[in-house]
Amino acid sequence: MESTTMLKGQRERSEMKMGHGMDMINITQCDLKRTVQISDSTRKYVVTPMDTSDSTASTAAAPATTVSEPSRRGGLITYTSNAVDTGERKEMFGFQARHVKTSLVIESSADACSPIKQRMETDGWYIDFSYGLNCERSAGPMMSGPMPRGGCQDRVKFNRQGAARTGYALQETTTSYGPDGNVVFSTTKEVIELSREPLDAALFDVPAGYTETQNTQELYGMPSMAAMTSQAMKGREDDLDKALVPQGAKAPGSIRIGVVQVNNRTDHAVSQDALRARLMAEIQENGLEAVPLNAISPGEAQTEAKAKQCDFILYTDVAALKISAAKKLGGMFGRATGVGSGGIDKTEAKIEFQLFAVGEATARLKSSATAKEEGDEASAGTALEQEANQVSAAAKKKQ
Repeated sequence: MESTTMLKGQRERSEMKMGHGMDMINITQCDLKRTVQISDSTRKYVVTPMDTSDSTASTAAAPATTVSEPSRRGGLITYTSNAVDTGERKEMFGFQARHVKTSLVIESSADACSPIKQRMETDGWYIDFSYGLNCERSAGPMMSGPMPRGGCQDRVKFNRQGAARTGYALQETTTSYGPDGNVVFSTTKEVIELSREPLDAALFDVPAGYTETQNTQELYGMPSMAAMTSQAMKGREDDLDKALVPQGAKAPGSIRIGVVQVNNRTDHAVSQDALRARLMAEIQENGLEAVPLNAISPGEAQTEAKAKQCDFILYTDVAALKISAAKKLGGMFGRATGVGSGGIDKTEAKIEFQLFAVGEATARLKSSATAKEEGDEASAGTALEQEANQVSAAAKKKQ
């Protein structure tokens, strides 16, 4: 994934290349107290007002709701953060960058209502790069809503160790570990260009001729579910005929997996094409061949898979996409320590999948994968990486 950030005065433009017509353009206009999301493909935009101290004053002044004491007091959840400057320095883009390693350990006591044990480590190179963009957004309440009647409430303790400064990240790798100490996921971001050339003011405003809309479905020109179903039924026979055209001769000794379109069983809108493309790429990274199957029934999938010289058929379902229950607590910690999610909700994704050998009715592999990332697409994508690893390992055992 590649993104570009442009800054001019009190405005910022961010462009993220997602592919499949879903490239994202966001403009932050501090002077107008709003953000603008733009789609060049549909020539439309959505305006979202910022939450400011003025707009939230009435909410903050609302009377508190009285609730009963929890039925169980719970235990203690401890957040321990550490930041260590290694002392290493190097020149990057004309700046002196410092090498800083940070860590965050979250651990609960045995009697806690919400048992948790996880660790996150970040290794990065940072510079002092102040560009003066400050929208003065309201921090909002640290905790929202009363605790449910008769619920269980844990106490929270924060420990900060180390006084190293981070700053603007030029290179940064973050690795998350689960309760068993194994890596859950690892992500790396790197600045590949930093320029101080002057920018056209028009880049930071709504393009001429674009139309305002009220939601992202219209912004990206997504069809309704009824329209998608109708189109799928109408073109099914043509699509199947095209799908039966061989993908090319399979390399001797290779294993080819036919990947059926990802099925989204949730009420969250995600790009199924993009998720399948990522899944296929991950399978190919593991040394196997992956080809798309356009069939919509098991019988059609078997026929198409044989025509495309596939050894296996892979079915994938997005079974769950939900906001993490720990989001509120994490947000509070982020404000207290400066390490957080950047205001984007953490999504818990669950992916279920089955791998069939061509010609067999019983699955060789039936499993699931979970992940927690910032945003639906990112979380589902990380879970798909785990799926690809399991599927690749199972397919390689076919001999």
